[in-house]
Amino acid sequence: MLLPLAWGSLFFPGLFVLCTWGLRRARPAWTHNDCVLISTRLVSSVQAVLATGSGIIIIRSCSHVITDRHWLAREYVWFLIPYMIYDSYAMYLCEWYRTGDRSSKHTLTIFRNFLSKNRLMITHHAVILFVLVPVAQRLRGELGDFFVGCIFTAELSTPFVSLGRVLIQLKQQHTLLYKVNPN
Repeated sequence: MLLPLAWGSLFFPGLFVLCTWGLRRARPAWTHNDCVLISTRLVSSVQAVLATGSGIIIIRSCSHVITDRHWLAREYVWFLIPYMIYDSYAMYLCEWYRTGDRSSKHTLTIFRNFLSKNRLMITHHAVILFVLVPVAQRLRGELGDFFVGCIFTAELSTPFVSLGRVLIQLKQQHTLLYKVNPN
């Protein structure tokens, strides 16, 4: 339990910092704002690929959908908790960079705008943390790893949504990649 929690706490913020640093070096013409927003999307995509992969492994290993068990069904949830916290902060950070106002007196206004603009995503993260995690870890007992795997595979669309948002940010809606992206 503690090891996946610790690894997730290091992995997601570390990947964000590494992506931001790498983008600043690879694309010096991009603003710091662009690098932060794109790094956030990259980290979300990596988490989605990991969750989808975990889900597929769990689903394929469960021959009986109710009683079969797989260790990833419990362990990946612990790895996911730090991501949900990181992602909530990263969304706020993106909002902070988007506004361009760095004065401390407007921080509360930025936070309120962030909450109003991202109400659905904040609710999504809160439900996962405060409802689905307890259900997945305690309340379901020894049953239903197959269904946990199915929930993990729902993240499959995230890389495509992230790619679409990045292409819009870079004003690349005219490209073939944007047109064939199934988001």
